[in-house]
Amino acid sequence: MMFKSPFFSLENHREENELILPHAIYNKFDFAGKWKLKAGAASLHIECFPSGSSAPGVTLRSSDPLFSSLPRMDHALVDVDRDRKLISIGPITALLIDNLQEEKLYKHSLKEYFTECQRWFQQQGGLFFLMTVSSFVKDEGEGYLFEQGEWQKRIFPFPDVIYNRSHSRKIESQKQFLTALTRTGDRSIHLFNSTFLSKDSAYAHLKTHSEVLPHLPETATGLEQLEEMLSIYNDVFVKAVNGSKGRYIIRIQKREKDYLVSQNSFSSKPTHIFRTYSSLYRQLQSWCRHSQYIVQETIPFLTFNGQTMDFRFLCHKNHRGSWSVISAAARIGSENQFVANIDQGGRMESPIKILSVLFPVDHSEIYSNMKEVSLSCSSYLSEHLEGNFAEFGVDIGVDSAGKPWIIEVNSKPSKKTFIDNERIRPSVKALYEYSYNIWKGKGGIS
Repeated sequence: MMFKSPFFSLENHREENELILPHAIYNKFDFAGKWKLKAGAASLHIECFPSGSSAPGVTLRSSDPLFSSLPRMDHALVDVDRDRKLISIGPITALLIDNLQEEKLYKHSLKEYFTECQRWFQQQGGLFFLMTVSSFVKDEGEGYLFEQGEWQKRIFPFPDVIYNRSHSRKIESQKQFLTALTRTGDRSIHLFNSTFLSKDSAYAHLKTHSEVLPHLPETATGLEQLEEMLSIYNDVFVKAVNGSKGRYIIRIQKREKDYLVSQNSFSSKPTHIFRTYSSLYRQLQSWCRHSQYIVQETIPFLTFNGQTMDFRFLCHKNHRGSWSVISAAARIGSENQFVANIDQGGRMESPIKILSVLFPVDHSEIYSNMKEVSLSCSSYLSEHLEGNFAEFGVDIGVDSAGKPWIIEVNSKPSKKTFIDNERIRPSVKALYEYSYNIWKGKGGIS
């Protein structure tokens, strides 16, 4: 049985661990003897007693350092398993972020997303906090809770669900991080989006999917493939396999007597002209010497008022393993930019609004096709990648015939690409629903 308590509060207690329940709840169960209380990955043996008043909430009296440090939870969800004599409070979810000084939380690019998550979890019945990578790898229960208008550092039990939003590929490859991932599995903590998804890895998996393959631009790995790709297509993109936010992308157009190069990350000069392939290649080697790159044919995507355009579909998995598009946006590049990323000055528009201008008759069908391709990508990758993945940002371009093409799939999608005016964005609601169902699927317990 599950019920929603108006609050879950804590009181320090030097002796026994006691859970004080409302009379109406207490009378429904035989609470005699010892029970186990669970919050996230932590558990505690308790005795249950009815409240001495008509107070509707639940109160824990304990000196246990993990439980006594839990914050007051308004609208707390409480799961009671009579057969196993287990009581669970949840869902408890942590967002894993890179190490940073406390004051930088107020300037973080995801600060609005953080506070929206906290507010929505609190309203629905649950607990949300931020966990730093250092706390994660050191197996410490420290985190940050947004309370009374500020982020406060405190001790937490390890949560039911961890959403990995670390932006450091280097950290994710370190032994300590990989050990911590194993530890979460051993404790039945559900961690998802455990790693970045590189462009070459995503392409290698997706090209084995017969339904997705027709929507993939021809792609080769390594700069040594550039000359052959240019001889076939005359127009290609060179992309860092681990690039993000529209950075480290180069467009090369082979013309009759020279090569026109556009870039936004290596030089203050956005365009360059090279008379020979050898001079072009020397410059590319200088620019790209520290990273791996793919070479991809340029698909003639439709533009909007002469500006670069693509579409971001945010896809989320539910607890049953099926995927849905929870938000979508058309991204219009800024003037003179050859990428449409918001971080490079792009703006967002309604995808249906843009498509209805470009395809007045069949825009709904084209939009549905793009959604279907995005969902096929997400479902296939989640089945074939190692680890748990529950959220992808899929970037789609469309050509003059209305055919969707896959540009990129992101496992750490931006939280800026939503355009509706809801006070709580769809990705926040999806995170709560996913966390709730993971917690509920465990029966409220691990």
